[in-house]
Amino acid sequence: MIELIKKIVPDNLKKQINSYKKEQLKKRVQKLPKLSKVDLENIFRNKLDLKFGDISFVHSSLDRLNLDFPSFQVLDILLDIVGSEGTLIFPTYPKLTSYKFLKSSEIFDQRRTPSYMGILSEFARRHSKAIRSLHPTKSVAAIGKHAEEITNSHHLSIYPYDKNSPYYKAYELGSKAVGIGIKTTFYSAVHVLDDLYLDKLPFNPYVDELFEAKCKNINKEELIIKTYAHDMNKMHFNLPKFFASQIDNSICEDININGMDFFRADLTKTINEMKKLLDSGISIYKY
Repeated sequence: MIELIKKIVPDNLKKQINSYKKEQLKKRVQKLPKLSKVDLENIFRNKLDLKFGDISFVHSSLDRLNLDFPSFQVLDILLDIVGSEGTLIFPTYPKLTSYKFLKSSEIFDQRRTPSYMGILSEFARRHSKAIRSLHPTKSVAAIGKHAEEITNSHHLSIYPYDKNSPYYKAYELGSKAVGIGIKTTFYSAVHVLDDLYLDKLPFNPYVDELFEAKCKNINKEELIIKTYAHDMNKMHFNLPKFFASQIDNSICEDININGMDFFRADLTKTINEMKKLLDSGISIYKY
């Protein structure tokens, strides 16, 4: 029903609605307590449990935080915390859904295609030490000790979260995941389960078509990457509800601090617990 409504609503009305939503969000956020760099660092360390040497996926929407300092400095805070032994990973997806992007025949440029997963992910993508995985719809930018190892085989992922993907490699390495300004709604690595145990799901969440996407790698060479795309008509679930009812909050927890959303998770333990639930017939697609 939601997808049908989106199709029949005129584009100019959609823009007006989106503009209104952004303005209302801005007004709401401006009323929240200001966060200084010290405040945010304390949240990262003490609430999100980030430490020196950590490997962590970072999901974010800085527009939902009332910062009293320039937003680009958030990346520096995170990098300082995990240090030289740590690695930060940021989803850097294109603007369109995977299916629409692949249908558009647009060329994914590993070097230049921007991230639409929040301004922090774009800052990370542009960082001088960032390594971006080569995948047309589910790329990540990684910075740190394990960046090369995590990103180097994503172009082999026919299913975007499979064993060649950064998501699975992060799982194997014992990673964490954090949300900054958002809830677990956007906890992307959980889709590792889709790709590893497709036969255990209540339905196939992917469209049948295997796409051959034109891409340009870091050396400006053009190549074809084969991949599937999620069927957005089937992607209906409520991750915050699922985690609150099925996963112990010591493993994964949504946190609200002064009206601002965050989450912290042990990524590896989350996937392991979700696998046990899947073996019992419980998946995110029932929430």
